[in-house]
Amino acid sequence: MDLEDELRQAMADHVTGVSAPRTLAHEARRRHQRTVRRRATIAVAAAGVVVAIAVIPTYQAIRPQPVSAPGPEGRHAGTGGTTTAGSAAPSPSTARSNGSTAPSVSPSAKTHAGTRPSRHPGTGSPRGTAPDVVKALLAYLPDGIDPHDTCHTGETGARRTTTCRWTGPAGWIEVRLVRDDSLKGPGDMGFTPASAQHAEVHGHAALRAAASATFGQVMWIERSGLGVWVGVSPTLGTRLMRVAEGVQVD
Repeated sequence: MDLEDELRQAMADHVTGVSAPRTLAHEARRRHQRTVRRRATIAVAAAGVVVAIAVIPTYQAIRPQPVSAPGPEGRHAGTGGTTTAGSAAPSPSTARSNGSTAPSVSPSAKTHAGTRPSRHPGTGSPRGTAPDVVKALLAYLPDGIDPHDTCHTGETGARRTTTCRWTGPAGWIEVRLVRDDSLKGPGDMGFTPASAQHAEVHGHAALRAAASATFGQVMWIERSGLGVWVGVSPTLGTRLMRVAEGVQVD
């Protein structure tokens, strides 16, 4: 007997009387089925997560918007209204010089509620064409100023003020006619700059803003109960007195 046979015989003697239990195959089969079910459950759960992730973007795209949510081009859903992107442009800001103001009038300004309709500043007649108004009120209009004016009249107590404004590439010109029987001097109009110099317009004593002012202005009493204020932009400062001398009030 060689070595291989001896080993085979020894192994056979060692396992003699040893046998597998009858339930071994049943236990093995049950454990296998349990493993298969566990793996199937994990696979189904993973597939559910993937489907949910894929469905979320589609749901967001087709989900109806609430009534208050803005739709295309700023329209509110369900209302048909349109949300404006910005507010209307304001009228030109008021010019200031040492506490004195030169009120600006928007080119599209209309007669305010409670005020009288705009009329020719000097005669009280309805406003005519732009050249007619300029010739009637201003005998001199610098180049670069549009002859089309914007005028409006307002009342405060017994005082009535008519304001006319001309603008253009060269700057702006503004004339105010103040009608008030209590006017005795140019300072009574309430527009006197903090730093004023004495001047003369149409032979009447006038007050003129100092050269250091941010814009040019001069005021005087044309006749009893009628005061005149003239203002020009800094670009027209050297022509202030010529414009003032050209103001014609009937």
